[in-house]
Amino acid sequence: MKAFIDDFNLIRIESNVYISHIGIEGYQLYWLKNENGNQYFKTDKNLELHLVDHIWINEVSYPLSIGLITLQKSFNQKFKYDGPLGYQYTKEKTTFTVFSPVAKEIILDVNGSKYPMTYEKPVWTVEVSGDLESLPYHYEIRLVDEFETATDPYNIASNLTDSIIIDLTKVEKEQYDFVKLKKYTDAVIYEGHIRDLSLNLDVVNKGTFLGVTEHSEKLNGSVLEYIKNLGITHLQLLPVFDFYGVDDIEKSKAYNWGYNPMQYFAIDGWLSRNPNDPYERIKEFKKVVDEAHKLNLGIVMDVVYNHVYERALFPYDVFAPGYFYRHDKNFKQTHSCFLENDVETTNYMVRRLILDSLEHFVRFYKVDGFRFDLMGLLDNETMNLAYERLVKINPSIILYGEGWNMDTAVTKKLRSNMANQATMKKIGHFNDFYRNIFKGQLHTKELGYATGHQGLSDKAMLGILGSPHMFDSPIKSINYVECHDNLTLFDTLSFNYDKLEVKQIYQDLNNHLIAISQGVPFYHAGQEMYRSKNGVENSYNSSDEINSIKWYDYKSISKFRQILKIRKLHSVYRFDKYVKKGISIEKIENYIYYELQTKDYTLSHYIKNDFKKSTLPNDGKLIFTSQKVNKQNGFIYADKPGVYIIKRKR
Repeated sequence: MKAFIDDFNLIRIESNVYISHIGIEGYQLYWLKNENGNQYFKTDKNLELHLVDHIWINEVSYPLSIGLITLQKSFNQKFKYDGPLGYQYTKEKTTFTVFSPVAKEIILDVNGSKYPMTYEKPVWTVEVSGDLESLPYHYEIRLVDEFETATDPYNIASNLTDSIIIDLTKVEKEQYDFVKLKKYTDAVIYEGHIRDLSLNLDVVNKGTFLGVTEHSEKLNGSVLEYIKNLGITHLQLLPVFDFYGVDDIEKSKAYNWGYNPMQYFAIDGWLSRNPNDPYERIKEFKKVVDEAHKLNLGIVMDVVYNHVYERALFPYDVFAPGYFYRHDKNFKQTHSCFLENDVETTNYMVRRLILDSLEHFVRFYKVDGFRFDLMGLLDNETMNLAYERLVKINPSIILYGEGWNMDTAVTKKLRSNMANQATMKKIGHFNDFYRNIFKGQLHTKELGYATGHQGLSDKAMLGILGSPHMFDSPIKSINYVECHDNLTLFDTLSFNYDKLEVKQIYQDLNNHLIAISQGVPFYHAGQEMYRSKNGVENSYNSSDEINSIKWYDYKSISKFRQILKIRKLHSVYRFDKYVKKGISIEKIENYIYYELQTKDYTLSHYIKNDFKKSTLPNDGKLIFTSQKVNKQNGFIYADKPGVYIIKRKR
């Protein structure tokens, strides 16, 4: 026989045995109904969840477990808390606070010393005298009869085995501030994984945070300097908060992108040269951000708030069973992210944890923005609140993510996907329309416009204009053809082309189109040098050989720099609103003609995706050509796919 608290005044008994006597000390119980093998009883008043832990049934005492109570809207409404969480350290004392309206006892363990905590609805707190710096700590929680051990969901520092109490004032303060950005469309984003970026370079700390800051003779500078010199404004890093799936010491033993969240406030050890030192983890990541800011390069963190790695390994369930995870109307756990642990972002304290985590990285590390993994599984209120809170700290903050329209228990109008983009004024979305139209369809191996398809001009023109059929502002269109997910563009081209030169020409066309399109350009690290992953589509745990960047000095890199410089020089590429005046696009013969006008000059773009000869007027200054052209008799002759730009005075 098992007994559960399903609501503030509702008890469920899993048994068909006739119940003649039932009671909870201090409460009267009344039979309500029998249903599906369960018996339900109402109490005469709301239960004190932090006190009641046993029930008497037919003169026998049974444990009273937490049932569906934490999934009720009433629970979420009643237990809202805006005070401090985690620990507040000083040399004289440290105060610890955790959220748990249903625990019966919580004991703080600091390096083996036990400190009982006091319940102050809806949190437990304790103040410990003395200097606790560098000591490990965890919590022991009793929900019914037994104690379970859990780490602090708000822990900010770890070594190889424990959560560690640290003095944040000991961490050197950054020298440089956030990168300033007038509008989203001024950004050019470059996505990379810390380990991939430096593993094959001549630096001391390969594959770590410090590796991207160190001078490489091969690059004639650091990775950060190389990226900045491309014309990039923001480096988006795959997850750097603590994650599962790797070995922090034997780093080459296992590889992972980092989408297995372990801790939402602490820095990962696998990416640190000294993972057993919690201060080093923090200092190394802060150095990456500060060195980037020194170059006027922003840092964007890829964050994963839609799921955790495994429910049993994440601590929140020990404090409030079920509350952290999403359930459908029948209280069944949902699996929208296909990992059986969707996070319930609409619950107040879960949303607060997400917002607090984001704020921690902006305030303490000076992060410039966030990319949200499977953002469509979150909710638009959380996304809007995130922007409202973070923009007060960093006016140039940028937020964007995967706004896929995935099935979820969240009400359709509240989902943070592209269909609801109008409800999120400052949130960008990865534009899969743009990707598929220009790159092609991965699973059908169908060509895209920028890989040679001859029938997609109309849709390609929409993509170049910033996809106005999808968004109410071009700032929301993250224009890309490859990222860490799926095959690289170069590997996709191998479906239809064998000749290396042809694949490189089409890759150049894609890269250059992204630069001249309205919206926000996004590039995958190595995309400018024809990065391949040997045909591996989902390389999240593949070897370093597959994932690490092989650095080559292709001529394509200078063209890449050139087109991004042109984008930066001319504001007409960076409209933050859809405009009709001064912009036009049409299909002419075998190319797209795209024109941008200012009061002083016109930029004429001739965009072709075939190897037929095109005759273009040579009536201005030819400022960019994707491929070589011939000039004769007042005309320009282009016979390869590419972008060709002529600047004319007005």
